[in-house]
Amino acid sequence: MDQKRLVFIGVSIFAILVLYFSCDIVDPSIKDVESQRALSFQPTDFINIKRSVVQDMSTEKRNMIESLEFALERAESEEEQVSLHKDLSRNWMQFGVPSLAGYHAEQVAELEMTADAWAIAGSTYSICYQRSESEREATLCGNRSVASFENAVSLEPNNLDFRLNLAVTLADFPPSNNPMLGITQLMELNRQNPDYVPALYNLGRLAIQTGQYQRAVERLERAYELEPDNKRVICLLPVAYIETGDELSAARFAELCQQ
Repeated sequence: MDQKRLVFIGVSIFAILVLYFSCDIVDPSIKDVESQRALSFQPTDFINIKRSVVQDMSTEKRNMIESLEFALERAESEEEQVSLHKDLSRNWMQFGVPSLAGYHAEQVAELEMTADAWAIAGSTYSICYQRSESEREATLCGNRSVASFENAVSLEPNNLDFRLNLAVTLADFPPSNNPMLGITQLMELNRQNPDYVPALYNLGRLAIQTGQYQRAVERLERAYELEPDNKRVICLLPVAYIETGDELSAARFAELCQQ
């Protein structure tokens, strides 16, 4: 097998990993979905997660968390509470527990009530659902990610990145009464903003997942025209091209991905 073929195979494997684990992460017309998710949210879920992880933590890590929680209980100002919740979120993420990192990021958002804070909570929860090995925890974090991005969008409805993240998360965790909601929002976002590359990329990514390879090629080619240096687009194109039988284009973009 020649060197170019080996490079192409390696890049294709990488692109597939990007396809399934990337999440860039939409239309504030889903208040019914938001209320349904809010009703299903139980803070005790996070208490149970904490109980299950602290018993296996080192003494040093446990002491770190306990000291921050002790300070949080005695915090007299909202500013102190925000700072301590951020410290707890950062530590839980460093300790490999993104669910609890998301919980404290959400507490920050509840206190600050800014779109950016809610987007951070949504992104933190999205890390949890991507990494979780437990279906229950993945569902919990996925739903909280959606709810957080909904809040971000409600505060800044014209922010394309917030809308995109909500649409992509809804595609992963669709409401039972409207399973196409995320895809619909993503397509509407593309219709309203045809040159917005993140929407084109994610539509291409989802098209590959559903076997619509020619449509994926069209969307990814357009994204490449708009941003020829976008590595994610470049590294996903070989997957779409190989599925449509265009091996020459697949090999060319596989090499570009390696550069």
